[in-house]
Amino acid sequence: MKLKITKDFPFAHNGYDVRQYTAGSEVETDDAEFVAVSTREGWAEAIDQADDKAEKKAKKAAPENKAKGSE
Repeated sequence: MKLKITKDFPFAHNGYDVRQYTAGSEVETDDAEFVAVSTREGWAEAIDQADDKAEKKAKKAAPENKAKGSE
């Protein structure tokens, strides 16, 4: 799952692996506990990957991003 960090905070993965997270950064993780705690506490927000794919597709289809001759 992809998360956007909304507030600086430290998190102890597996109870001992402490990492510092900085507001504004994005994190890709499969740590269910990290996702649950950080979103519940308001430290992070889940980024909907479906929206990311749609946004990338729209950028690729934009006229300014199309290669000449592919119209």
